Amino acid sequence: MGISTGRNTVAGWVDVHFGREGDRCIIDGIDVWKEEWRWIGGKTISLPHPFDSSQRHSFSICEVGSTRRPVRFAASKMPEGLWAFYVPA
Repeated sequence: MGISTGRNTVAGWVDVHFGREGDRCIIDGIDVWKEEWRWIGGKTISLPHPFDSSQRHSFSICEVGSTRRPVRFAASKMPEGLWAFYVPA
């Protein structure tokens, strides 16, 4: 089961989810694990770990859903098979 955090806002991004791959991660009504991720031009951003802001990780900036109304997020695989997600603030 993932955790919705919403505690950190950094560089125009807010953390929204921390959990295991395949868990229920819903962003703007879309379950991101059931969609194909589109990595936006290979872009990444350095953002803090949701529970330890002293640790920074590289997050891939991705989109899912319709190309007319895409849902954008940043995702990074953390240790022990966990994932962290941010969305634009």
